[in-house]
Amino acid sequence: MNMFNDSCSTIKENNELLIPSVNFHLWEPCNMQCKFCFASFQDVKKSILPKGHLSREKAMQVIRELADHGFKKITFAGGEPTLCPWLSELISLAKELGMTTMLVTNGSVLTNQFLEDNRDDLDWIALSIDSLSSSNNVSIGRSINGRSLSSEYYYQLLKDIKCYSYRLKINTVINKYNYAEDMFDFITDADPERWKVMQALPIKGQNDKSIEEVSITGDEFSIFLEKHKDLKSMISESNDEMRGSYVMVDPAGRFFDNSQGKHVYSKPILEDGVKSAIKEMNYSFAKFEKRGGVYNWEEKSQENNFPSRITISGNVASGKSTVGKILADKMNYSFTSIGLRTRKFAKENKLSIAEFQKKCLEDPLLDKRIDKDFSQECNSLKNLVIDYRLGFHFINSSFNIFLKVSDEVALKRLKNAKRDNETYHTLGERNESFVKQFHKSYNIDFTSEEHYDLILSADNNSPEEIANLILQKINFNSLG
Repeated sequence: MNMFNDSCSTIKENNELLIPSVNFHLWEPCNMQCKFCFASFQDVKKSILPKGHLSREKAMQVIRELADHGFKKITFAGGEPTLCPWLSELISLAKELGMTTMLVTNGSVLTNQFLEDNRDDLDWIALSIDSLSSSNNVSIGRSINGRSLSSEYYYQLLKDIKCYSYRLKINTVINKYNYAEDMFDFITDADPERWKVMQALPIKGQNDKSIEEVSITGDEFSIFLEKHKDLKSMISESNDEMRGSYVMVDPAGRFFDNSQGKHVYSKPILEDGVKSAIKEMNYSFAKFEKRGGVYNWEEKSQENNFPSRITISGNVASGKSTVGKILADKMNYSFTSIGLRTRKFAKENKLSIAEFQKKCLEDPLLDKRIDKDFSQECNSLKNLVIDYRLGFHFINSSFNIFLKVSDEVALKRLKNAKRDNETYHTLGERNESFVKQFHKSYNIDFTSEEHYDLILSADNNSPEEIANLILQKINFNSLG
């Protein structure tokens, strides 16, 4: 609560605490047509803002006014804000003025280039994900030209967001099409800091034409909440809790509130100023606090900055284990290896590693049993570096690395390790055996580069150098 008290200290009026965060719905255009949309702003577009947004210069001035008034956090929303050509400039300005920055997006055009360009100024990304079912998303309107984003797309996007060290929030609107859905495993895998679950909210003038199709009762909302109650990241908001608890600015640069079940707009901020315009609104600090608006949005912990699990894959003698141990030591993480588990299993069954691999080819269930036990153990832990060829497939919320090595360098390393029986032929057999083993068990080619976040050559870099390259990629700096 200390963070909250500090954040609110600059925005008191008549000794009353005011809400310290603001949502700037800067962009009316959207590439999706969600039937529950709380903020379509067709009324704004028809009445005073034909383009559906302010000019770049006026939008920047609105941000300056909000910062001057003392708002501590700004959330850029829409419409779909990533369609705005000058969004990055607005984010940069808000950060320069001292505000914590957040983006709410459907993720459809969230590129790696955007993530790279904004990593210094954008603190949070809130993804709007209502369902993992394509048919549900199409029925909801969470689609583009009748096609929804796939679950594979969402998983990759989440991985990219964490790779660039953004703090992650997921927003889910519960409605007639998804209230019975089970999202437990998905949210567990995604591991957001906050999962905001909202009951579809009727707002006159915004979703009148379609809300009846998707609205749900309080009891139906409770069904979804009960199913996911054990997820600590979940914050729920009923219709009543949502009304009047958000400070919001519309695409025309006016405050608006929804406490009366419709949008009520103030005079433009750039004409009347924030102090005068906000007095026209019916915002409730008590409701803001009750719905969970109080949280530490400012500080970034080590856990939030860096991937909590790092997997290292590669061919025989690529140095996975050596690099993994060095990396774990530098990051003060723990190290583990699937090789230790398989060697232990092989020894208990009086098998060599080669014999064990042969048995796995004959009986894929043996391989699957070990992978299941090992991955469950790894997924129960954090701050872990894992030597695991299939880590990209089995480990949740992981940063995945592949080490490439030529046969010449690999054989030289094996000879230096006094494994004189190794030849180009035996090396090729061993690598091919892994490829066949995983293809037969899971229909996966672990050597395919598409599975990995980072690919490095082990030929011209020492294990120490490789570990340092990994640290640079994930932007890890010593906490000392």
